[in-house]
Amino acid sequence: MPARPFVIGGLLLLVLGLVGEFLVFPTMLASNGGEFEAQITTSDEIDTYNEYDAGDTVILVDTIARIQYDDGKTSVWLESIGADFEDDIRFRFDGNLLSDFGPDSKVVITFEVVEYASNEVPEGYDVSESSDRALPADAVAPRYSTQPELAFGGLTALGLLLLVFGGYSAWKGGGKDEAVAPGTRLDDDWGMTAPPVAPAAAPVIAGAAPVAFPPAMAPPATQPVPLATQPTETQLIQCPACQSQLQINDQTRPLNITCPGCQAGMVVR
Repeated sequence: MPARPFVIGGLLLLVLGLVGEFLVFPTMLASNGGEFEAQITTSDEIDTYNEYDAGDTVILVDTIARIQYDDGKTSVWLESIGADFEDDIRFRFDGNLLSDFGPDSKVVITFEVVEYASNEVPEGYDVSESSDRALPADAVAPRYSTQPELAFGGLTALGLLLLVFGGYSAWKGGGKDEAVAPGTRLDDDWGMTAPPVAPAAAPVIAGAAPVAFPPAMAPPATQPVPLATQPTETQLIQCPACQSQLQINDQTRPLNITCPGCQAGMVVR
């Protein structure tokens, strides 16, 4: 099994998850308390949100600077706004949250904007009695526990798993490409066959002279075959008169010859 797709896919998911967790969510999908306070405009004791309208959801990512429980409500001051009891904006929540949060706790506060008496206020603050104004207890949650953060965290975890699996497969040899015979049907969505493998080039030996191959030659034209001739045999005979050795090349039989030495006549059969 090729390991490269797992490594590349895992790396992409890991980067996407980390960027979403630490950059996209806190800076693009959410804001901090100081930015929320800065966009509030107050005129004639009427608060107006410049960047939010009624029905919009506000997500604040910040750190608790001060927390206090009083009369069934928990007040939270954020570091980006300040911790002054009288001057700085605080967020009030139903119930006692001192066991869940404390100073320096990183939190995510989520609420919906509603309109009340011409003011734009968080949902839960739309009551006449100021002592009853508070967000529900589940409007504040620890950092990295909200749905967007969990989604980005899941991408990070999945990417890390794929990266580890791809690295392990490559280490165990699973990343090597397997040889596929020509004409074999490939196991993919396209149903293609493996292309023919080109023959491997002969290794080049350093210092060896190139081998010159003769050019292709056409077959020779057919020529008439000459008739075979009988080989000439040489025969030695002895003259009965003078005992001289005579060489005879003529194959005619019977053959009348005369000895050149004694002029004796004879017949060779």
